[in-house]
Amino acid sequence: GPNANDGTATQYGGGGRHGRDQGRAFRHVYAASPTTGVLCVWVLDTNNLQLRSSSSVITGDITTGVECDASVRLKLKPGEVLTALTPIRGSSIDGGSGGTAWLLAATSLGRLWKIYKTSRPLTLHAKLVKKNSIAESDTLSMEEEEEAGYVRGLYNYFTTPSKKSSYYADDNPVDERGADVSTSDEEEKIVALVPILPPVSINGSGGKEGTPRSPMRKSHTPPRKQPRISAAPSDTCARALSLSSSLVVKEWKVSLSSGSESSEGARTNNTEKEGYMSRSELFPRLDDGTLDLERLRSDAEDDLAGYRDADVLASPSLGGDGRSLIVVVRFEKEDSESTRVYVVRIGLTSVPGKRDGSPYIMDAAWLDRYSGQSLSSVGGTLECAGLVSAEVVEEETVALAGGVGGVVAYVGLGPRGDTGRDSGGQPPCPVTISAVHFPSAKASAVRRQQQHPRVKDLDLYSNIIPSVVKNSMSYDSITGGCVFLATSGILGGASVRFPSDVNIQRGAEGAAVAALMDESLIHDETVLTIKSHLQSAFRHYLNKLKEGGGSSNNPARAVIPPSIGTCTSQVLSAAVVLASKDFVCATAGGASSSSSFSPKPATSPVTVLRDKLQMHKNFVNFLTHGGAYRRVSTSGRIRLRDHGEMITAARALLIESQSYFSNAESVATAIQDDTRRSELAEVRQMVTSALEGTSDDVSALSHSWARLQQLLPENNNGDDFSQLEKDLFLLTSSSICHGIGQALRYRQNESGILYDIPSYDSSSVISHISPWTSSPEMLEVLFTQLQAIQRVGEPILSSSLDFDTDTMNMRQYVEDISASALSGHRDVVLRKPADDEATKSYEETKLLSIPLLRQYANDDGDDLLALQSSLAHSFFEGIVQISHDHKQVWKFHTPFSDEASDERYDLRPMLSNTSSASPYAHLHQSRDYRTGLPFCGYVLRWYADRGFYPDVFELGKNCPHDLTRYVRNDDRISDLAWIQHLRVGGDQQATVGLLSLNSPVLFGDKQQESIGLWEKDQLMSLAKLSNKLASAKSANPAVDGKRTDLIENNLTLTSAQRILQEDTEFGDEIALNADDLLRLAAEKINSARDVDEIKRFGICGLAIASAKPIDQSESMTDDASSIWHTVIQADIHTWKSIANENSMAVGGISEEELIQRVDGTAFVGVMYDFVTTSPTGGKMQNVGFLHDQVKNKVSHLFGSDELASVLALSAEIVLAAT
Repeated sequence: GPNANDGTATQYGGGGRHGRDQGRAFRHVYAASPTTGVLCVWVLDTNNLQLRSSSSVITGDITTGVECDASVRLKLKPGEVLTALTPIRGSSIDGGSGGTAWLLAATSLGRLWKIYKTSRPLTLHAKLVKKNSIAESDTLSMEEEEEAGYVRGLYNYFTTPSKKSSYYADDNPVDERGADVSTSDEEEKIVALVPILPPVSINGSGGKEGTPRSPMRKSHTPPRKQPRISAAPSDTCARALSLSSSLVVKEWKVSLSSGSESSEGARTNNTEKEGYMSRSELFPRLDDGTLDLERLRSDAEDDLAGYRDADVLASPSLGGDGRSLIVVVRFEKEDSESTRVYVVRIGLTSVPGKRDGSPYIMDAAWLDRYSGQSLSSVGGTLECAGLVSAEVVEEETVALAGGVGGVVAYVGLGPRGDTGRDSGGQPPCPVTISAVHFPSAKASAVRRQQQHPRVKDLDLYSNIIPSVVKNSMSYDSITGGCVFLATSGILGGASVRFPSDVNIQRGAEGAAVAALMDESLIHDETVLTIKSHLQSAFRHYLNKLKEGGGSSNNPARAVIPPSIGTCTSQVLSAAVVLASKDFVCATAGGASSSSSFSPKPATSPVTVLRDKLQMHKNFVNFLTHGGAYRRVSTSGRIRLRDHGEMITAARALLIESQSYFSNAESVATAIQDDTRRSELAEVRQMVTSALEGTSDDVSALSHSWARLQQLLPENNNGDDFSQLEKDLFLLTSSSICHGIGQALRYRQNESGILYDIPSYDSSSVISHISPWTSSPEMLEVLFTQLQAIQRVGEPILSSSLDFDTDTMNMRQYVEDISASALSGHRDVVLRKPADDEATKSYEETKLLSIPLLRQYANDDGDDLLALQSSLAHSFFEGIVQISHDHKQVWKFHTPFSDEASDERYDLRPMLSNTSSASPYAHLHQSRDYRTGLPFCGYVLRWYADRGFYPDVFELGKNCPHDLTRYVRNDDRISDLAWIQHLRVGGDQQATVGLLSLNSPVLFGDKQQESIGLWEKDQLMSLAKLSNKLASAKSANPAVDGKRTDLIENNLTLTSAQRILQEDTEFGDEIALNADDLLRLAAEKINSARDVDEIKRFGICGLAIASAKPIDQSESMTDDASSIWHTVIQADIHTWKSIANENSMAVGGISEEELIQRVDGTAFVGVMYDFVTTSPTGGKMQNVGFLHDQVKNKVSHLFGSDELASVLALSAEIVLAAT
């Protein structure tokens, strides 16, 4: 390493096999001392991997007898150290059997050395590569060489023995003009050397093709004896990239000619020039001296301005395909808080879209795991332990296609060796292995279409791996990850697999976590990363609290990682909830526990829960003091509050259980009841087993109560209820009430102070997330306990030895559990109004809770609590039933009674107050689950179902529009709709409704009976009155006239029926229709005892005939002619006699004689009464005998013109006389 005194080694294999060594494989291992510049080589026999000497330590003095095969010392300047060593050419690389191997070494002063090895004899040589800026095509002629040809070869042969170290210096570097630049400022130290290998591609025949820039490797040739003077390789030069600590990249051209002669002994004509061909700054400086970091920007909101210093923290790592370089860089401002560390991938090959082939920034990942202050070069507590890169195997084909393959880089960050430990013996921060996935860059892809790098941080347990030995990280070929050595002596490893089908973009985390509490968030990569950052930062916060760094007045300073400040609110909220859940679910037990935040082993679960609650509060305070809590969503805050409430409820559950047994055992001991003590011991054992683990996973609190309920017999209705079952029932009920009560008290006290959200009592629906008390599991527990109370409540009270105490306890159980169950269901329904299953469960809980409240929570019949619960939860059935029952108590009281009506149970204000300010407004915004009716409609139907029709209309006065709509749709009272029409001023509708009634309304069964005469007469009278009111407001006289005629016709029929049935009337007569009445009139006429009866019945018959619409004149005349015919038949003999005499007399009988003869007949009497009583011009004129159609039809019925003539003459005489 650049800052270490240990040796730097590299190796590559495949030496040639010559002479007696044929068939043997050799491996060359190089090692260098950074401070002394000594470079050694060992040649190892792969069949017997053993050094020739047990001593392998490289020291500053090569004469100490180090048993290496060859060595050379580089002439370093004062303070200069070696920083990089890499092979660029050798037999295994070139593919030939030559004996020359080439390496490059770089120093902290930016100088470059080339080292080559000759085989016969085995010797190392070093030469400084001059810092000349040259063109790619520059060559050096033979005349310009300092040493060349056979002279140099002979010199090397005779003067360079095997195993001899040599000092080799070169001339001072010169620029292109030949000027000496040795006195100028040196470049910053070189931290990486990368040989440029020939890129390969797949040709059509399946072979590999080289590129003009990197010639194709030559095939192996048969082995031959090597000359003592090393032959020049087939390639005359090599190329390499150097990276300085200031992120300056140079491309070097290095001559690979070891002498001035070729392998054939001929002199070379020319030699390639050496130097760097290009120099590029990856992050150039702006005019103000700051670095231009725009290439690192991945978000428009990133603040990358003002950074002045860049530093490479670890030796760069070359990508597996040789086309990219991974570098860990620290950028600093004057403000240490803004320090950032990036993992940068530098592309070494050109891609489409780049104008040249110079190195470039492909992509970068910000390691935002730790805050900037801890990473600062001054006063920072963290250091980089190493860098390892691993190629993504499944993306290998991308590199072969001309792109850059995917890479996973592992970066170790851990505490410095001199940072010390906290009071608990732990380092101030854990070791973190950050795995960065750089996706592949396809040759055909545009850079802006590439995916962003993904980062996964792995925090290691500090008690196992307190820190990592620097530069001990290396690639693990087994797992494809990395291995490292901990200062505790443990060899650790890390491996991360990034799914290839995941495409999570930076700045788009919100799309991946659309639903905050979705189960998929548990496995979301971004959320889990932020969660680990939160927990590590919180661990440091706790350490400061333990050291006394914070108090209520002066809280400890919370340092929030930058990743928390840059992630979205949705991601942060989910991560906060998951981190808090780890505290809630942590199992007590120390280092072997599943969570790093597990509480210490305690003497009791109650103490464990107390410590958990304190840690939970510290976590919320940590978020608040660090400035992260304000970005947590309301849903996330509710979940945090849930965790605190569940811890409080679990602790209350355990305390209540202990208290119950303590009190019961005290009583049993006082009365010396051994049987009772045995029973309590049995119950205690059962309860202890059921509550085991309650203090560990508090999120499963509802399951603890469910296990207690499972101990109760399900089918026992109290017939044979033992004391053990009673204890279980009372303990379960009291623990639920006490636990939820303490949780709600915690909610009331801490919501505003700690969580900065309103409590439920003072807020409406503030989030789509329901509290834990509304979870399905908790609601099931509450419903089950209410069922148990319904089943065994009365048997317990009936067999109680302390009735008053048990009654009071039972009331508390019913009140608390029903209130929690109803409130929980309401929360769910308000947030999920379209969930029919939730609404159904809500209704079932109402049906169970309200009767229990009426049974156990009433004071001498006062159901006010049950009524208030029914009102609060819009339980219509409970409201109406309770109100009706209490109304029965006082509605029949006389005005002189001392007991007045109780307005608390009065439905009338509930029906009438619909304004938003009314306490009953929510009733009118709800609907009954079973009927779907609104409140007013439900009340009216409830009374109608029970036949309380007067109450329907009485209560309907308070909701007239609802009553109008209801009576129109309910067939049972639709015939009474005219009542409501009259109330609201709908006189015309009332008239029409009354006229359409043909079945009983007030009396009888409308399905089987006809309307009574009296009822019809009353209805028609009401219709007449309403029609008068309607006519006064109407603008259509014609329609009004038709309604009037219809009413009068009906009234005429009822009057005629009364006359016809006056002798047989009992008050329950059915109203007859016109045809029946006409037949009845004829029968009455035929059975009349005298003329007066005939006249009365005859006039009734004519009135009945006239009671038809004016357009039914034909029917009217038919009916009238039948009545006249019946009347004449009463005196038919008289009329036939008169007709005969009139026909026989000359000129007929005289008028005086005719009058004398017909006087007293029924026809004349009816005719007289008809003429004298009928209104002139009315419809009665259409039924008179003198009406032409009536007269003709009567004449036709008798079939005698003489009789018709006499009847007509008589009728005219009567008409003239009146």
